[in-house]
Amino acid sequence: MADKKKSYGILLTIVAIGFFYRFALMTMHGYPPGADIGLHESVINSILEPNTTFSYNYYHMGGGLSATNPGYHIFASFLINMTGAPSYLIQATIAALFSTLTILCTFMVVRLVWSERAGFVVAVLATFLASDILMLNWGGYPNIVALALIPLLFYLFLQPTKLSKKTYLVSSSLIVATLFLTHLFSAIVFSVIILFALLVSTVFAKSTGFTIRRASCWLIPIFVGVVLVSPYLIDIVPVYFGSEAAITGGVSVMKQAVVETRAVSSQILGLAIIPLVLFLVLSKKQNGKFFTLPSVLFASAILVPLVAVQSHLFGVFLDYERFLYFLALPVIVCLGLIIITTADIITKRLGKIWMRLPHVKTRRVLISILLIGCLFTPLFTLPHVGLAQSKYFQLMTPAKYEAIQWVQTNTPEGSVCVADAEFGWWLSGFAKRPTLSAVNPQFLILQREFEPAQIASNLLEANYLVDNGLLQIKQTDSLASDNVHDIYAVLTNSVVKPLIFSLNDNQTSLLYRDNGLPKETKLGVFTNTSTQVVNNGDLTSFIILKESEQFRVTEKITIFRGLRFAEISFVFESQTAVNFDWLRIPFQSRGVPLQYANSIGIVDNTMHMVNQIVFPQNQLGNDVILQENPDFYEVVCNLGGQSKVEFSFFVGLCPYEDTLDNPQIDFYNSLIEYNTKTYRNTVGDLPINYFDYKEAVEKWNIDYIVLRDTQDVNRFLNDPMFELVFKNSETTIFRVIKA
Repeated sequence: MADKKKSYGILLTIVAIGFFYRFALMTMHGYPPGADIGLHESVINSILEPNTTFSYNYYHMGGGLSATNPGYHIFASFLINMTGAPSYLIQATIAALFSTLTILCTFMVVRLVWSERAGFVVAVLATFLASDILMLNWGGYPNIVALALIPLLFYLFLQPTKLSKKTYLVSSSLIVATLFLTHLFSAIVFSVIILFALLVSTVFAKSTGFTIRRASCWLIPIFVGVVLVSPYLIDIVPVYFGSEAAITGGVSVMKQAVVETRAVSSQILGLAIIPLVLFLVLSKKQNGKFFTLPSVLFASAILVPLVAVQSHLFGVFLDYERFLYFLALPVIVCLGLIIITTADIITKRLGKIWMRLPHVKTRRVLISILLIGCLFTPLFTLPHVGLAQSKYFQLMTPAKYEAIQWVQTNTPEGSVCVADAEFGWWLSGFAKRPTLSAVNPQFLILQREFEPAQIASNLLEANYLVDNGLLQIKQTDSLASDNVHDIYAVLTNSVVKPLIFSLNDNQTSLLYRDNGLPKETKLGVFTNTSTQVVNNGDLTSFIILKESEQFRVTEKITIFRGLRFAEISFVFESQTAVNFDWLRIPFQSRGVPLQYANSIGIVDNTMHMVNQIVFPQNQLGNDVILQENPDFYEVVCNLGGQSKVEFSFFVGLCPYEDTLDNPQIDFYNSLIEYNTKTYRNTVGDLPINYFDYKEAVEKWNIDYIVLRDTQDVNRFLNDPMFELVFKNSETTIFRVIKA
């Protein structure tokens, strides 16, 4: 009895430490870290709407079809209404509780299958499990709930006779139903693990002792659980796997982004095979046979996520990194068993050398040393790391929350807002306003979310954006004198768009003589300036007119359909006695510069491309000089001292095969020379995509722009289309002035 009380005391201590550690991470900054809590809040608010369907979100990404499973949110909304406490505090508490439940359930499973001592070791490991802490910090609350329910189901499935038949079927079926309602993909992974383990156990039935009765104890709860939530599943499954979802790669950009940014390292996959084998080996050591029910179940719990990580090979596109969360439980269980086994082996060896050695104390010391050593590996997050991680993911502050409250209080219901990805989720949830959030495509699930996310991203980045499938030009500050035109490469094998050239009027210098007196000016200082955009389908041009009493400047940046090069031209016209001498254009580009065949090439061996500037009417070294500075390159153009000058050049790129072991300078020179001859050749036929911020605002009925980045404020402040309505130290809000 005393031993049992002691065991309960140890377990209670571990669980208490686990909860307070998690709750502290969630509340130490006043607001829970991460952006996903805003998405959860928008689901909760949508559930509380009178006509909710559980598959519609009134606020997320402007409002529309939703693929977020509502199980966690139903529970949270009930507690919020019952307690009246702040929603973010209730959500933080629920997440901390279920994360702590994982510790308890893992202990129960390990104690059942192996030993209480192993259970305590694994419980300590689970207390500081890195993946669990990471999910808390970025806000994956439904994931946490689902991952707490899975070991609980393992415990029930491994000993169904512990409860009466009726109690077991009711409890296990309800938990399975909750799992499907909380996180569909976690439920699918769990079901596949069970079915695969059932299949293997049946094949090796003599070794595992698996019977038809045991199979029914596993299959009936899954079947009944699915039936219980079948009305919801009938609605949501076609959403996930039909034409509305991005899972099958309906939007190529989303598919490419997922594969490129969320793929899992092959080294991790290789290492994960080790515990899979060890479960069978440890089973042989303990039970005299490789295949037992627990060893097959835990080996399956590793194998199934490993296969799921490679699901893109089967045309399924998901956040592959999240499958690693399913590996955490079996991996730490295996690690705990290794610690126990290693301590036993060492204790026995030492006992043969020192006969009077106290075996129990020695074993405890060894277990403690091995356990503490493991906690300092990347698999675990100790408090000093957890606190730093919580700070890293911290998004919300009192000043930002003040802006959210201002939006909720001072804007009409239904007002459409635009914000960056993370803040936009908080805004949609806690201000209860339809919000277009500039979310990266790899984090989207539904195709309908892609367009509003792209609109928000474009609107926050540029006034005008043009893309011909080969190049992309972003134009900002169209109504101010300091126009910026950034030209990016659009790569077929990457969602990353490397910058190949930037034309910034605040940095571009003009050297001239006014009545013989040398002067210099930046093209961004002109007060009398205007921008015109010409778009006819075959080309799109940005035409910027700048005028002073002395002279007029016309800038023109043109992108062509099917061409890898864009044209940049300047026209300088004197209105008095002005002569133009030099034009200095600084630009950023990564790589090694080469000058050949009237072209400047910047060779980027990392991206395997050459950024190239072609001067068809000028000679390098005479009319054009390239200067290298520590932080940038600079093209210096000789304008010849004339009173009217036209100067133009082309900028573009040429990717090359990365199969070359060591390209030599002759290879690059030939590539540059070829581009100099073919830069006007058509290499594609994609239409020109054109983004106009005024058209986007009108089409999406946007009412407010919410900014956290102070660098973007001036662009909206200088535009009469927007009115500043709120500003504090961290957030600025503009209202759209509509005709």
